[in-house]
Amino acid sequence: MIARGRFVLEAIAAGLVTGLILVTCFDVVGRYLFNNPLTGAYEITQVLLGALVFVAMPLTTGKGGHVEVDLLMPILPPVLRRMLGRIGSAIAALVMLYFAWRLVILTQDQFHTQLATSGLGIKLWYFGVIGVLSFAVSALVAVLRRPE
Repeated sequence: MIARGRFVLEAIAAGLVTGLILVTCFDVVGRYLFNNPLTGAYEITQVLLGALVFVAMPLTTGKGGHVEVDLLMPILPPVLRRMLGRIGSAIAALVMLYFAWRLVILTQDQFHTQLATSGLGIKLWYFGVIGVLSFAVSALVAVLRRPE
């Protein structure tokens, strides 16, 4: 089940990157060859990039890809390294749960006000939901991940 979830997130991330590439290509070709840029290209790029960050968060957490400072880790005994890794994972999970909680509040506000992007009118609460799910899953992954 975990492998399937990882595959789905990776496929979504790949689709978002492909979307970013296509939007940029259509915008550049339209702008320089036809003097007609893609309407809302900047806004679409912002939205796709934000969604990509949220989709990639659980993947990065699962692979242990977040920035860490481990100057002393190589000289510590393995038992202490594992213990510190678990403490670090628990702290990371708590931080991610805090972000998810704050995003719930923000998303509720955006839903009630129907806040949208200025050009294309894309509702922002959609991305809040993606963010909440992303941080909740990332917190779970951080707790379940076995540190090296």
